[in-house]
Amino acid sequence: MTYSMHEEDLNEVRDEAMDVLHECREIPIPAARYDWLYRQNPDGNAALWSVRQQKTGKMVGFTVALPRRVLVDGQIRTAWNGADFSILKPFRALGIALKLRRAAKDGIDNGRADFLYAHPNSTMQVIHEKVGHRSIGTMVRYAIPLKSSFYIENRFGSRIAGRCLGPVVDQALRWTSPATYHRAHSKLTWEEAPTFDARFDRLFADAQLARPVIGVRDAAYLQWRYAENPLYPTHAVLAESEGKLRGFALIQPEGNVWHLKDVFCETVGTWDKDLLAAVLQQARRCGIASVSATFLDGFPLESTFTAFGFQRRSTVSQMMGYKAESDSGPELDSSAWWLSVGDRDV
Repeated sequence: MTYSMHEEDLNEVRDEAMDVLHECREIPIPAARYDWLYRQNPDGNAALWSVRQQKTGKMVGFTVALPRRVLVDGQIRTAWNGADFSILKPFRALGIALKLRRAAKDGIDNGRADFLYAHPNSTMQVIHEKVGHRSIGTMVRYAIPLKSSFYIENRFGSRIAGRCLGPVVDQALRWTSPATYHRAHSKLTWEEAPTFDARFDRLFADAQLARPVIGVRDAAYLQWRYAENPLYPTHAVLAESEGKLRGFALIQPEGNVWHLKDVFCETVGTWDKDLLAAVLQQARRCGIASVSATFLDGFPLESTFTAFGFQRRSTVSQMMGYKAESDSGPELDSSAWWLSVGDRDV
């Protein structure tokens, strides 16, 4: 059976692409995700490539590239963030996967974007390598437990032990936590449903960036990525001083767990500590069992996380990238990046 590659019109393939996505995912995909992610991104519409059966025209797989403005050595460049690589099970063959993966690479070679990055699973990482993408670095997860009953139950095999010992251990964790005694240098505000306005533009413009490669975090992008996100709500902690926004932490709640999607601040060393302490204090007030954060290994705030009790738990995925050979910039150097899990695909 033969197959053909197509770059599709987003307006014309919505239903077909959503059908493929539903078949390839174990969790329901909200209908609103397609337009939000592919067509409403302030950095531009997604590019979508499909593989179709030549005889029937049936779409058997597709992938997209999401445009992202990235600041590289002080200059705005356009990156493609690879996402939604999906092939129907009966058609999962190496040749089809390679066709799809090469499409975005060819786009970079043809100058449609400056470089690309993606976060494939272990199976797809091999495909990335075969088409010439390089590993940029490793995404790692850090976490801190705030409630201990679950761990005690598993350790002793007893719910009674968890109920009895949990509150005692939790209190000990609280009183030994650096967050409990942290003295903030800023005014900290909890926002259940934040709105991203001109304060965030000024923060990103004024920030003394710790790394030369960072995705733009202005009001337009943050409002779309978090406030308008149809997949989950976002909470925020804001740090302000002398009438200016100095930093923010963005949180995705999931049951009794909080996932820190992003932490960004004007300078590293003060506001980041205020933000993490405030997140942990608020999490305890809300009865949250644990807080986790995922970022590119070597993230500039990694030492701040460990100082507040976060421990490295697992490797999540590899970050892969590609750019034209003539480009000598730092985009494929992990030590050059400021990248959190919020910079990944959704």
